[in-house]
Amino acid sequence: MALDLMREKGVPLVEQLMSFTWRDMVRVPVSNLDDDAFTKVRIILMNGIESEQ
Repeated sequence: MALDLMREKGVPLVEQLMSFTWRDMVRVPVSNLDDDAFTKVRIILMNGIESEQ
């Protein structure tokens, strides 16, 4: 199942402000025992890419 950006509908801004809470937006923290090294490296790289933007 792939994400098709041309077919996906976004959530209107008004609904985003009214319906999403911090608990909905924040993910579960990364566990050092349960996650593999690839996941940790991917998270570190994406944080670097986001900070450069």
